[in-house]
Amino acid sequence: MLSLAAIAGCALSGIHEKVTLPSDWVPKRIVAPGEELDFLFAVKHTQESKKWLLNTVTEVSNPFHEKYGSYITLEELNAKMAPPASRINNIVSALEGPSSQVEVLPSGDFIRLHTNAGVASNLFNTHFCEYSHIAGATNITRACSPQYHVPDSIQNDIDVVSGLVHFPVLSDVKVGSKADSGDIATLRATYATEGVKPSGKTSVCFTQFLEQWYSPDDLQAFEKKYCSEQVGQTITKKVGPWKSGTGTEAELDAQYIVGMGAGVDTWVWSNVNKNKVNNQEPWMEFFANVSSATEVPNLFSISYGEGENTLTQDYTDRSDVELQKIAARGITIMSASGDNGAGCKDDKFIANFPAALPHITSVGGTANCQKGAEAASFSSGGFSDMYGQTAWQKDAVEKYLSTASLPKASYFNRTGRAYPDVAACGSVEICTDHFCGLPVEGTSCASPIFAGVMGLVNDARVAASKPPLGFLSPALYAAYGKDATSFNDVIKGSTAGCGLEHWSAVAGWDPTTGLGTPNYPNLLKQLMQF
Repeated sequence: MLSLAAIAGCALSGIHEKVTLPSDWVPKRIVAPGEELDFLFAVKHTQESKKWLLNTVTEVSNPFHEKYGSYITLEELNAKMAPPASRINNIVSALEGPSSQVEVLPSGDFIRLHTNAGVASNLFNTHFCEYSHIAGATNITRACSPQYHVPDSIQNDIDVVSGLVHFPVLSDVKVGSKADSGDIATLRATYATEGVKPSGKTSVCFTQFLEQWYSPDDLQAFEKKYCSEQVGQTITKKVGPWKSGTGTEAELDAQYIVGMGAGVDTWVWSNVNKNKVNNQEPWMEFFANVSSATEVPNLFSISYGEGENTLTQDYTDRSDVELQKIAARGITIMSASGDNGAGCKDDKFIANFPAALPHITSVGGTANCQKGAEAASFSSGGFSDMYGQTAWQKDAVEKYLSTASLPKASYFNRTGRAYPDVAACGSVEICTDHFCGLPVEGTSCASPIFAGVMGLVNDARVAASKPPLGFLSPALYAAYGKDATSFNDVIKGSTAGCGLEHWSAVAGWDPTTGLGTPNYPNLLKQLMQF
């Protein structure tokens, strides 16, 4: 194994971020100085622009506010959020050189640097290593050190730099129990979407990260076996690089967002990485791509995540700002809550990213999808240590905290942002590699299922000349407050935790399945009133 002690750089500039290197990525070699690398700089916004953004999102996402649904255009957003020109020029000047290409992205708040490892080593004060994953399938390039520096002249101009110390978390969709798995017919019956025919006026989108690809042939096989009335429906738009493949995660996302959307226009969005060797972690690349895109879907479903404790406050703060930018445009983002239950480290529960960020709607998972749902033991939930409880969830969460039997107080932050928000089936059958009937489990199943249902709601709203739902959580909690039967309450089951300390499903919101699974007719009725 490569020793990192011998390759530390000199401290010529301020430390910008420091993390704990993940144990599942192993350094194999030091990258040669001439090897090409890509980096993404997230340029710092002004405090005034961030205040404006939060206020705008709060207004347009609050179903009781007069500006609800009055989303802004990309041009308006970029004009308001653009960092000062002096800040951009300062960063560009610090990065330019004969071996470097610098590009300011159309959003104005991201800058891409293409250079070689020798230049990057001097710039960030670290050598670069090629790492391999213990699963053996993937190699990436990152800083050899768990920290990086930036020139003092731009220290206060950037939030984070992507491609240095943030490592991708590989998808770990697990093989499940066939007896427990839901299929399209079961789920449509359970969530009462049978017979719903969308008009095709809106779109849903699943994301492909880390070279996960779906197979159009497997999608057609899935439709033939599980939803024959949809045979011939395809993914209508592909954004970013694409090729056919049989990645379990991507196959799952494609098949269930299409199946539950029942005819809603469906996209796939692949993360763009210019340099495969320096394959970026997905988040900042994804945010930068969406920030610069003039054509976007109405709703994204994301099935990837990691512990919030693996990331710095600067990184998660910038991520939530990016979610707010997306919300201001009226775009919904849903995220799987995670598959590690309450999470456990050093006798404390650990929340997940991005599921526990304030401005994303997180989806937990249920088990026994064919027999009557209960909380799946793997379904992640709890309370963030980095963000406070949100206003829209206060009533539902406070009721839980005041009436439920709780774990020891030392295990969680009772004032934190509570998640998940909602839930759906966490165990399904998919078609992959020309075989149908493979059972898989995880909240990666639940997010595209719930997204498909919400695609139907969005379609109904737009067909009635109403705006799409945008940032979803405030409206979901408001619908629950007006009619709790908008959701199927999950009151059985519990999630894994720390020894005997864990979360249990109870009546109302809880950290296993949130508000519950969708009851489409009642939920639609409430959401059509906003």
